Amino acid sequence: MVVALLALFVTMGGTGYAVANLPKRSVGSSELKRNAVRSENFAKGAVTSSKLGKGLVPTGASVPAGPGAPGAPPIIQQIIPSDAVPYVDHAGYASSAGRADKAKLADRAKAADTATTATSATSAPSASSAANVDTLDGKDSTSFLPRTAFKDLPQFFLTNGQTRAILTSGPFTLTARCSINQLGLDTAIVTTTSSESHSAFDGDVIAPDLTSSSPEGSRYFVYDDTLTGVPSFKTSDDGTLIAPSGSEVRSVVIYSGLNIFNKKGRCYFGGLAVM
Repeated sequence: MVVALLALFVTMGGTGYAVANLPKRSVGSSELKRNAVRSENFAKGAVTSSKLGKGLVPTGASVPAGPGAPGAPPIIQQIIPSDAVPYVDHAGYASSAGRADKAKLADRAKAADTATTATSATSAPSASSAANVDTLDGKDSTSFLPRTAFKDLPQFFLTNGQTRAILTSGPFTLTARCSINQLGLDTAIVTTTSSESHSAFDGDVIAPDLTSSSPEGSRYFVYDDTLTGVPSFKTSDDGTLIAPSGSEVRSVVIYSGLNIFNKKGRCYFGGLAVM
């Protein structure tokens, strides 16, 4: 029993000795429990600014104040109203009808481009002063031949032995005929006939008394011949046909061509007639 008590005393005494005599710097953060060190464990003034980490301020230290203090961040106050229209896009400050682009200042009908100052009907050419569609050089339309008085004779061609009426007007008929390589010649002919006796015409020949029995030689309106295969072209210098009843073809211009356009063995015809 005495030995046991003695052992217990030695054990407790040895432990107390070890705690009271720890070597310097032998206790680190790993040996401390969480929240083991509190503010009440520090003597007043034991911890100074030099012993604190960068950016930490000891209790009771003064902090520079005001936007002008060294190291203090600037303070920016910005008040943005909930309705920004009065400050940004307000008609009273910009793009106002009273300041720009207003009808009273620009582009108003009374200031430019109105009928009373420019391009009005009173100053532009009117029907009374412009050229009349029914006059030309002071003459009305009755002084000129209508388009219906002109008859086109479109171009066509014939080959050997073919014939074709080129113009029919009143009692008159003009007929084209083609002859190729007859006695070594190619011939293009337009003859005249009239169903009204004692008619007259002027063509390649002049016939003052044309009847149904008049020989062909007296009825040539166009006559053109050339050696076989040789090109030739001719136009009637004049042409007029009249009948006792008053029917007339005032002027006829007919052309004929043989072996033209590098087309041998063809007779070409065409022209214009004025009735």
